[in-house]
Amino acid sequence: MKERTIFVLVIAALALLGLGYLAATRLDVLPEAASSRAVLVDQLFRVMLGISAVIFFLVEGALIYAVIRFRQPPEDESDAVPVHENLPLELTWTLIPALIVIVIGVYSFRVLTQAEAAPPNALVVEVIARQFSWEFRYPEAGVSSQELHLPVGRPVRFQIISEDVIHSFWVPAFRVKQDATPGQVSELVITPVEEGRFPIRCAELCGVGHAIMTSVAVVESEAEFEAWLQSLTAFPSDPVEAGRFVFGKYGCGACHVLADAGGTGIVGPTLEGIATTAAERIPGVDARTYIEESIVDPGAFVVEGFPDGVMPGDFGERMSDAELEAIVNYLLMQE
Repeated sequence: MKERTIFVLVIAALALLGLGYLAATRLDVLPEAASSRAVLVDQLFRVMLGISAVIFFLVEGALIYAVIRFRQPPEDESDAVPVHENLPLELTWTLIPALIVIVIGVYSFRVLTQAEAAPPNALVVEVIARQFSWEFRYPEAGVSSQELHLPVGRPVRFQIISEDVIHSFWVPAFRVKQDATPGQVSELVITPVEEGRFPIRCAELCGVGHAIMTSVAVVESEAEFEAWLQSLTAFPSDPVEAGRFVFGKYGCGACHVLADAGGTGIVGPTLEGIATTAAERIPGVDARTYIEESIVDPGAFVVEGFPDGVMPGDFGERMSDAELEAIVNYLLMQE
């Protein structure tokens, strides 16, 4: 009888380990792993998923066995036998979970240490969050963009900050999520390992335009990345292209509709036909003055039905004179 019990326990243990292995290796619930950090995090996740599966099936299996094996017959109305203590059982269910927690804790710390290690030659990218757009600055090249471009295989150090409320920089494919806090720079280190386009989201409810605060991370070869940087340093000579360039650079499309420039935002008023409506909106104020003032001082002319204080008020400082003139001229073409 004892040998039979040992045999059953061994079979049960092997079955549990098999179920844990299947859960860890066969369940695909994560997006594509596009960074070295993602590879480390996914391995940790699979280990924890496998251990959790073993514990789940062990507990539920014991519960089902107890319900069937020790169920009370319908004619038996007596009380159960009181059990005051079982030292081996208590030690088992205390020490084994404690050991599991220690192992997972040590493993998690090692993963975090490896993920946070930053080599000295890392590319620095400044991430600026604001309602309701992302800006990515490359201080070494002196350029900025609304899209995040990264060279594959090169370590990157993000320096993340917010200009207004708390946001959260989240790239699921990189397995990174870091809060952007006003007045505080947060750092994050990754190394992209897969080329492609990966969505960027804000993971913190930051206002009425939170749902449209999105961007994309473009991971490309070193040569493509350098060519992209060069393209940002050349200001377009064509007035329309120059206007679109500035419109995209400062994320205007995140809050305004303008089909010609790909703007789909609904937080601010539409810019379709703005040259006509701007000339008629405020008596005595011509269209050029209205548009320029609305950019450098968003509170000067607030359109009825839209909130005040949402549009960033520092465009007058951030835009060069050439950029401001380019976008004003471009918007004056939208009749």
